[in-house]
Amino acid sequence: MHRSFRSALNSGHRAERAWVDDVRAAGRSVAHGKKVVIQKHNKNTDHCESPDAVGLFSLEIKERSISFTSPEDYPYDTVFVDDMRGLERETLQHLAYVYRSKPTGAWVWLTPLDRDDRWVVKEVFDRGRGHIVPTLVAPKDCLRPAEALLSFLYPHGYLEWVDGESGLFVEGGGEIEIRKRHVEKTDPTPRGRGRKAARKNDKHVG
Repeated sequence: MHRSFRSALNSGHRAERAWVDDVRAAGRSVAHGKKVVIQKHNKNTDHCESPDAVGLFSLEIKERSISFTSPEDYPYDTVFVDDMRGLERETLQHLAYVYRSKPTGAWVWLTPLDRDDRWVVKEVFDRGRGHIVPTLVAPKDCLRPAEALLSFLYPHGYLEWVDGESGLFVEGGGEIEIRKRHVEKTDPTPRGRGRKAARKNDKHVG
């Protein structure tokens, strides 16, 4: 006997909540999608945009003084990915490295998910620092067009389906904070300007 649509939906929602709880327990940043039940749902014609969950990923942005508008006209056969000394100290991998052309404003990107034996470490002279830096280098054909990354980034119009605050992804931020030394932040509570840290017994839903 087939399960009803409502029964299958409830089971799916339980699985989604369990996955989000598991990932949060592992110390990673994910949010619930809103659990919406359409009472008169037509599975053949209706589609709800609510995601099962939304994840937060890190992106590294690098500006280049060279001129390009796409992966095809990137002027070199290889791409400098990252300084190995800093990369080896990082505990978090960036999902994407974005390369923005200062002359054109266009950008392309690559992802470490494509890393293979063609990605090599080379000694590169850094003109800005004035010394040689061990650098991870990738082949040019790993570059992807901007549109490919945009197609994965969450649209503003869909933020209403995130179960929780999401305004930061529309506007705000970008300020420079000056600290005397680096301090690891372990409290996951989001804070804005003038916003106090939440008490430990505060509950956050969504």
